Amino acid sequence: MFRFLVFTFLFFVGSFLFAQAYKINPILEDTSLFKTEHIVVQNISIVGNRITKPNIITRELLFKIGDTIASNELSTQLEQSKKNLLNTSLFNFAKIEWALVSNDKIHIIIFVTERWYTFPLPIFEIDDNNFNTWWETKDFSRINYGFHLVRNNFRGRKEKLSLTAQFGFTERFRLRYNIPYINKNQKGGLSFSFSYNRRDEIAYTSQNNERLQFKSQTNDAIKNYSAGIGYNFRKEIFNTHSFGLEYDQNQIIDSVRILNPNYLGENRLKSNYLTLYYYYTIDKRDSKNYPLSGEYFRFNIRKTGLGILKDNVDLTNVKVQLKKYWQLQDRLFFASSLQGEYALNNNQPYLLRNGLGYSSSYGIRAYELYVIDGQNIGLGKAQIKYQIVKPREVDVKFIGYDKISKFHYAFYLGLFTDFAFVEDNIGFQQNRLANDLQYSTGIGLDFITYYDLVIRTEFSINKFGESGLFLHFVAPI
Repeated sequence: MFRFLVFTFLFFVGSFLFAQAYKINPILEDTSLFKTEHIVVQNISIVGNRITKPNIITRELLFKIGDTIASNELSTQLEQSKKNLLNTSLFNFAKIEWALVSNDKIHIIIFVTERWYTFPLPIFEIDDNNFNTWWETKDFSRINYGFHLVRNNFRGRKEKLSLTAQFGFTERFRLRYNIPYINKNQKGGLSFSFSYNRRDEIAYTSQNNERLQFKSQTNDAIKNYSAGIGYNFRKEIFNTHSFGLEYDQNQIIDSVRILNPNYLGENRLKSNYLTLYYYYTIDKRDSKNYPLSGEYFRFNIRKTGLGILKDNVDLTNVKVQLKKYWQLQDRLFFASSLQGEYALNNNQPYLLRNGLGYSSSYGIRAYELYVIDGQNIGLGKAQIKYQIVKPREVDVKFIGYDKISKFHYAFYLGLFTDFAFVEDNIGFQQNRLANDLQYSTGIGLDFITYYDLVIRTEFSINKFGESGLFLHFVAPI
């Protein structure tokens, strides 16, 4: 493990030094327009917010009415404020302009194009680790169908209300309500959730770094009830503290328990447990959807099993994420990331295990067809990419509705390398990819467009010489 930590440290330091050498400075405002070194924001106007409340928009600005700004910092503050607005996912487009009122006063005008906020969307999706795993079997029984009813920007206050009714491979009924601000100073918010899930087929263990499936012909293989409440505290623009309490009840049938007595831990058919969590996030990325510059840090600690319920679950996980993005030249970008996850105890029920490959956003590329179970995880990624098509705005005027007719798109070609180390102290069956350094490299083409859509097509090869063409729908780093 020590060798792995040293290797990851040197990797990240090398990535930082390489990119830092090509770091460029932001373009500053032409100060000849101003008579003084400092200017005062006399007024702020907002155009285009038919639904969004003005205070939701001004919350994302780095300035307010009456603030004094150094003349040579105005451009930087306006640009960052624009990025903050776009990162709310409330607007397809945002633009900030200003006008001189007097020698030392300006009037700032904010133009926004609101998104479509109500989505009665049908569900038709594959229930698998990723699209590439499903493509190996093309098992159409693993299809989910139903509908999402999502209301973003509910009441114009950035609130989100969602209802899910899903059938098929996984039956799910879920209600979520997120209130970002519950007080006048817009620093604290609440979230609530409840869900019911059931399946007649589950992965009961892994062997040879592949999931083994069991399908019940009579009863639900697993049922789950969960509920949660969370509190977010966002004192500043970029830093957020999150606290939460969750309740879970899981129940399996006897056949699953026989196949894996540790599925719920200690040969149990039913488990009830509470989880207490804390997140601290610093997010200074230019875009949460597809970042090209900035940095991201998150510290997360979760304590599952609080000794209140008689569940015998006692699990503590600590996770750290660090991501950095640089613009090297006009169209050239570099990104690197490190993630580490550590379990303070190894008595993990299989249902709550750590591992790589169980989601498309948490895995090593070229290993899409594998899972790597373990307790302690280190994952590093680096990518350099070229913007072959700069972001372009398109207006399909015959549609006549700017929430849909106006959109943007861009293409990026990239070279990447990933590496990972998963430490397995339990000994999953023939878990050959654990306790050894894994790595891969490849080339990819990314397509980015509005409503946070990302489509990645990648050709990659791993340390064993296995290669393939893989498809993903989230940003690479």
